[in-house]
Amino acid sequence: MIGGWTDCIQKAIDCGFDLTYFGPTETGYWLDADVLAQCEHVQEAPVGQPALCLALARRLHEERPYTGVVSFSEFGIETSAVIADALGIKGLAPWPTSITRDKVWTRKALEGAHDLAVPWCKVTSAIDLEDFYREHGPDVIVKPITGAGSASVHHLRAPEDVKKLINSDSWGETCPCLAERRIDSDAVYSVETVTFGGRHYVIAFSLEQTVGRGSSVTSYIMVPPPPPFDDETGEKLARCAMRFLDTIGLDWGIAHTEVMIDTDGSVYPIESQTRIGGARIYQMAERTTGFKQIDTMLTSLVSDQVEAPHLPEPVSVCMMFRLLAPAGEVKAVADPGVLENLDGVFAAQINIRPGQTLTPVVDNLDYLQHGAVWFEASDHGAAQAVVQEVCTNYWVEYSDGKRWHPTF
Repeated sequence: MIGGWTDCIQKAIDCGFDLTYFGPTETGYWLDADVLAQCEHVQEAPVGQPALCLALARRLHEERPYTGVVSFSEFGIETSAVIADALGIKGLAPWPTSITRDKVWTRKALEGAHDLAVPWCKVTSAIDLEDFYREHGPDVIVKPITGAGSASVHHLRAPEDVKKLINSDSWGETCPCLAERRIDSDAVYSVETVTFGGRHYVIAFSLEQTVGRGSSVTSYIMVPPPPPFDDETGEKLARCAMRFLDTIGLDWGIAHTEVMIDTDGSVYPIESQTRIGGARIYQMAERTTGFKQIDTMLTSLVSDQVEAPHLPEPVSVCMMFRLLAPAGEVKAVADPGVLENLDGVFAAQINIRPGQTLTPVVDNLDYLQHGAVWFEASDHGAAQAVVQEVCTNYWVEYSDGKRWHPTF
């Protein structure tokens, strides 16, 4: 396993595998020392260095051959694909894994599927960006080619925004980048899938709601999406995601595909990763559908007799609600217990402390900078009731005397 955390490591051990783990070994919230101790071999290694990890894996493979290699983490999947290919063992394929890690190559892969592709351009100069904006403005998104978590994403809505970006101190670091026509929506859907033998099964959908006004910061994630989401919308998203996975040639693995719906009803894949959904989306999907993505993929390493449901009916609703407190010096905060003890809460990480100076949240890369709470409810109405409790009972007081409550 290349990279990981307590839950996925424990799942592999529970499935009966003799597990070698490559990755960080500092224990804490995400990594339990007792679980690491159950691994057959632990190797502290930088998961983003494929050549080093391959050299280490090859040595161990010669001593005791591996059955397969997996990764469920953002920065470990490409390394795991390289190792699987080089050692000739079960795992992710390099092509779909590597091109979805690079937004330009993702767009290139869609060139033959015109109805899935939005206008885009690889920007290597100010002239490139000005030309693209002139043709496809006034709503354009500029993003890093290999970025994650909406970091360094710019929303350009007027020619002045283009000039401001080009003249900014960060332009030298921004370019080269990807420019694309913005889908006119603040809602991002994800389609969670598993694939065996080239056949895709849609397990769950989520709605990732951004704060809007040009910001791509996520305010909450809900699995399944709330009304007016319906079966027809779900089928449109499913068809889009599965066509995308066919186009990139994914034949085995988990995928988390982000999809958006334009104002004319057209559905477009924004990006995809050959891994589980972050921000505990995989746990929310597991709770609402009963299907265990990680366990099933681990089993498929040694068995072709695995089954997965397609579009299973969810039996509950799960939600991740972020604490997006304003910037400022914190004087006092509510007891975290008012969130952790709410009915249905299965995870919480609250990081706001008295004496702390909060900075603005500008992306989703550190989605727990301030904190978040995850909970399960019987339906969407019950979920909204829990959110209202969060908004009522949690607060942050600043040194200027102002008090902030979350809003929904």
